[in-house]
Amino acid sequence: MSMSKAKKARQKLAQQGRMMPDALRGSWQGINPAGRRTPTLQEKQAKLNKKHRRNHASYSDGSFFMYKRLQRRCEAG
Repeated sequence: MSMSKAKKARQKLAQQGRMMPDALRGSWQGINPAGRRTPTLQEKQAKLNKKHRRNHASYSDGSFFMYKRLQRRCEAG
């Protein structure tokens, strides 16, 4: 099998004694810096309340209101 251009370039850098790209990459040793945790009950409730804050359908009694706007046109003449 043939080698990729990137692998050839890495081997060439290693032969010349230069810094290898593998060494420049951060080594986290399996640690995830963006660790997740489960939200608490208060956080869940706050998220739910914030999500439905502008939803007024839950506060309604089923009635609705209609508004008709009349336009008056001024004709200059």
